[in-house]
Amino acid sequence: MENCGLGYQNAVLSAVLSTDSAAVTLPVTNLTSPQGNPAYAWRAEATTATLTVALSQRGGVRVVSVHRTNLTAQASWRIVVSSAGNVLHDATQPMAIVAGQAVCVLPAELQCDVVAITIADPGNPDGYLSIPLAYVGPLWQPVRNFSTDSSSGFNLGVDEVTALSGAEFPQMRWIQRKASIAHQSYGVAETATLREIQRVAAVGENILFLPDPGAASQEEAIFGRLSGGDIGNPYGPADRRSWTFTQTERL
Repeated sequence: MENCGLGYQNAVLSAVLSTDSAAVTLPVTNLTSPQGNPAYAWRAEATTATLTVALSQRGGVRVVSVHRTNLTAQASWRIVVSSAGNVLHDATQPMAIVAGQAVCVLPAELQCDVVAITIADPGNPDGYLSIPLAYVGPLWQPVRNFSTDSSSGFNLGVDEVTALSGAEFPQMRWIQRKASIAHQSYGVAETATLREIQRVAAVGENILFLPDPGAASQEEAIFGRLSGGDIGNPYGPADRRSWTFTQTERL
């Protein structure tokens, strides 16, 4: 198990985005929206499409992910990472879609200027690809992992109607995954990064949280809003700082 990872430098937001397929009203530039709703998605009008992310400047990429999609369990993707025309990584693999999301963690961070992502889902019953959210960028991992006091769960949007007889009629509107992460042992040198993460989250940008970047399945990954607490100093002069945050899936 690897230490958890946070992705807060999303190249998609500042890159030049292009594709070979997009609906007129749902262009590829919709990927810069923080909303996870299909109404704000990039929609490819075919079941195979390529997204090209041309970084605004050469930078590090360790993770490629898509979220809140309509992709099926049979979907696959080819990820090509290049720098000045030289291919650094070229791999085709199943997307392992779980809960509409897929995450690819590269073995190491690559310094690159273009990431091309070809998604193929020929059996998709919708006849198109819907990608509301994407992350392409580096992954920051603390020296020590989070506490076992951390937890995960759901926020539920339910309309409740109770009849005079006591019969209950719940109407589910939405389900949002969440994680409450407690960390008691950040190093002092890491607090600058924690503050930067909180600044990015405060303006409404989505943060990617991977509980275990090395896991075969990234089912527990969450891409969405981060709400962080104060940075504490629970152990006096020791090189330890505490920080607790809540991560919620962006719907």
